[in-house]
Amino acid sequence: MNAIPRDRQEAAGVPGCGAAADNRCALCGGREACLPSLFHSDDNAAFERMVAGKRRIERHASLFRANDKFDTFYIVRVGQFKEFVLDPASVQRVVRFYMPGDIVGFDGVATGVHSSRVMALEDSEVCEVPYAQVRKAMHDHPRFLDRFLAAMSATLLDQHQHTRLLTLPSLDGRFACFLLYLSANYARMGYSDTAFRLAMSRSDIGSYLGTTVETVSRLIARFNAQHAVRIERRMVQILDRAKLIAMIDNTAADRCPVPAPTEDRQPEMPVH
Repeated sequence: MNAIPRDRQEAAGVPGCGAAADNRCALCGGREACLPSLFHSDDNAAFERMVAGKRRIERHASLFRANDKFDTFYIVRVGQFKEFVLDPASVQRVVRFYMPGDIVGFDGVATGVHSSRVMALEDSEVCEVPYAQVRKAMHDHPRFLDRFLAAMSATLLDQHQHTRLLTLPSLDGRFACFLLYLSANYARMGYSDTAFRLAMSRSDIGSYLGTTVETVSRLIARFNAQHAVRIERRMVQILDRAKLIAMIDNTAADRCPVPAPTEDRQPEMPVH
């Protein structure tokens, strides 16, 4: 599981944590990174009415597969997911990771079917928001239209940045960029941006970076030796952010979403 404090786990309905009976957005552990956080308080009730239900996805189970019918958006409530496609050789190519607050399913809007497969990296939970309800809300609440289009734009930008990341000339730069990307996302959710857990496997990271699992292992060993980070199993601690940024070629720095430094936070204990 992500590094979510126990009181927020209980509010989010994490299995085994004494889920609260009232599942309003105000009690959700992922609320800081989710759509309702962008709305005026008067709009939150309208958003909550759009949520048809919550769905738990076990680790390695699929949220949806390529060619499945699209009729619902999913907002990650707890856990993480990977999105991947199969290349002509039937090899998985990871194209995106989803974290709490992210909206999943935009790929199905144009054609009515999903073009990729989304799988849970750990036991996770999503809020189901029917597309028909989204369209109605856009008509009834103009501010929701603006916010939803902004969320869609952010998703497209994230995918564009991944494409640009793959054009970075060095694998060291790609890996540094990936770690800074995760750091920024954990900060977005209100957690430590210097100490966090990798939900994805080294194989998934290699696929996302366009390399092999063996190369990822070598990258981790090299970064540890250079004291830029400390990575032990799946736990990451960023020791020298400036050194990570320096690993990205200056002429290609705009291909990596490097976050501005933030004030230090106390690392939160990981939940297993």
